[in-house]
Amino acid sequence: MSDSSGEQKLKRRHHTVPRLLLRRFAEGERIVRVPLNGGKRRVVGIADVTIRRDFYSMRDASGQLDDTVEDLLAELESKAATVIRRVIGGAWPLPTEERAVLAECIAAQHARIPAARAAHNEVADHLGKVLIAMEGKPGIRRRLKETASGPVSDEDVDALWEEVTDFDSYYAEISVNDHMALMGESMKTAYEVFMTRSWGLIRFERRPLLIPDHPVTLVRDNDVPRWFGVGIGNAAAILVPIDRRAAILMASPGHDDFFVRAHTKLAKELNQRFADNARRELFHHPGDDPLDGVELPAIRDREIQVSQPPQRYLSPEGPSGAFKRTMSEAPEPAHDGESGIGSTKSMVTLNCRNGPNSGLNVTLMVDDNQKYLWFLNGATGANERYRRTSKTAEIGGVRHVVFEYAPE
Repeated sequence: MSDSSGEQKLKRRHHTVPRLLLRRFAEGERIVRVPLNGGKRRVVGIADVTIRRDFYSMRDASGQLDDTVEDLLAELESKAATVIRRVIGGAWPLPTEERAVLAECIAAQHARIPAARAAHNEVADHLGKVLIAMEGKPGIRRRLKETASGPVSDEDVDALWEEVTDFDSYYAEISVNDHMALMGESMKTAYEVFMTRSWGLIRFERRPLLIPDHPVTLVRDNDVPRWFGVGIGNAAAILVPIDRRAAILMASPGHDDFFVRAHTKLAKELNQRFADNARRELFHHPGDDPLDGVELPAIRDREIQVSQPPQRYLSPEGPSGAFKRTMSEAPEPAHDGESGIGSTKSMVTLNCRNGPNSGLNVTLMVDDNQKYLWFLNGATGANERYRRTSKTAEIGGVRHVVFEYAPE
């Protein structure tokens, strides 16, 4: 459609769950919306659900909205709709080309959801505030000097410090353009993971399925500790509803694609998992009742849980001596085409068996040649030193280098 100037009209209403999926759970263009806030279930048009205005619109160099990403998603959805119709028609396993199309569409669904954007914003907001807190007033003074045309007074520093450390008064967000870049990176990674996994098709003759506002559902590996996050790489399985009577199960790699025996108990389990993955609402066909026996979750307002607020790290005088020593012992930046700070990194485990936090294990990424780490204990506020050992620990099937408590 074009406007009177002959220019293409911008698409402003963006679906975070594509119509191609919503239609598989609809009667014509009508679908039942179930809000998680206790509101009444209603039959609504699929054109009016999971809509976010300008959600995928970037800003070009002139500051104008650009809906290229929405166009690319629509093109991908058109191809995937054809593949899903073939699957429902009996085509399984899929040939590689069609499997790739569906994998790309599911990867896009995983990356395009509001929860992904919320998680990026929450991490950026939290880490930004922690950095402000830890840098203290010296950091504020340095930032003011970068833009000041004259001397920076103590009063200037104190005023800005008071403003920016009122952490509850503001919320930092990543720009939409940065979100689109992160979405593209996430799609690429998810596509590679999905293509590697073995796929199972679950088909029901009578039992109906629902679809949540965040359809790609991760199943936690029971052997992974609860504090360890679950993602597409370490999930025991990935579930995706593609029709009111069909879902795809992505299992561990190493097997041919397969069929999953469907039964009533499995349908209820899937619907409970899909419901649990919803953030604000879920949907189903007007003639179905997939919520029988399903406990609806509460609205999920946050994606990231942190144990300590940024206020816990407030250091008005700047970083502690232990923190400065940690930074001074970090490897020098690489040069002449090397891959970065240190050539390689590994997952390590801070093993607290011999320290004041006996029983705690913290896993993180460090450079392979780093001998010591200092860990800020959120409970005591102390900076504790850990030394690299030759020991390893297995967590979630992956071996980690162990750093043990080594007080100075």
